[in-house]
Parts: sequence; C-alpha cells; structure tokens
Amino acid sequence: MAFIICGIVLFICVITVVLVFRKKFSKNDIMLDVTATCEGRNEDKQAIMKIYFTYSIGRLVTRKRDIIGSIEWSEGWMPVSYNLKEHGVYREEKLLYATNEQSYSTFEINAMNAIDEQGRGEGYVVLVLEKPNPSHMSRAGVVLAVTANMVTYQLADSTSWHNDVVVH
Repeated sequence: MAFIICGIVLFICVITVVLVFRKKFSKNDIMLDVTATCEGRNEDKQAIMKIYFTYSIGRLVTRKRDIIGSIEWSEGWMPVSYNLKEHGVYREEKLLYATNEQSYSTFEINAMNAIDEQGRGEGYVVLVLEKPNPSHMSRAGVVLAVTANMVTYQLADSTSWHNDVVVH
C-alpha cells in the first residue's frame, strides 16, 4: 500500500516539475525586439532611419493566425516604406501611407510567408526626417497584434535616439 502511495506522489511530482519547466521556458517564445539604425541621407538631404524589428510568436505558429503591424514615430519623422523577410529573404519594399496629422501607420504581415517554422520573423520600416530638431530625442515603436483562434496577443517594443546624431 505504501508503495502505491509513493508511486502516486512521485508521479504527481514529476508532472508538476515538467509543467513548471515548460511554463518557464515558454515565456521567451513570444517576443518583439526593435532597434533603429541611421542609414545616411536621401537625395533630398533628409536623414533616413531604419527601424528593424524581430519577433517570435512561439507556439502560435501551429494555429491559424493573422498578424497586423503598426509603427508609431516622433514628430518631424515620416514613414516611407516597410519590408518583411519572406521565406528567409527581403523581397520588395512596400509603401507606407500617413498624413501630416498622423503619428502612426499600420501594415499587414502575411503570416504564411513572413514567419519561419519556429514562429520567427523580421522586417524594417524606413523613416525620413522631414523637420529636423537637433535638441530633442526621437522615438519609434512597433506594435504587432497576433490573432490566433480568436484571441489577440499584442507585442510592443520601442527604441529612441538623439536627433543631433542624424541631423549633423
């Protein structure tokens, strides 16, 4: 009788440890990382910033999913285009549209092409500096809304930089 009770307790302990480790290691499955890189100037002498983002949707890769991306930026900057790595390579840049009153724009991510088997993907958004202001910092943020099985997960990250670096 004691042998059966010890076996049941041992079984419960093993299951608990497995579930704890699974939960601990699955926290890094879903993530978004955003960085900015100054790419020089265009033909109009405007500074160009590329906002790179990498993301992982973890176990959601096995579910039916839709992904919408959004970029927001500081005053003085304007979006030009975005590009997503599809099937492991960057293809063609797509235009982003925004009016002077907007400080954000959305774009669609084709989850079938832009995400690898492990649920990872990457892309970038190109911003140009239209109204230089060297005395303040600029910021850009990316938000991804991943909808899987009628549940939406929101990933967000941002980056900032000093405008004096890109103005001079």
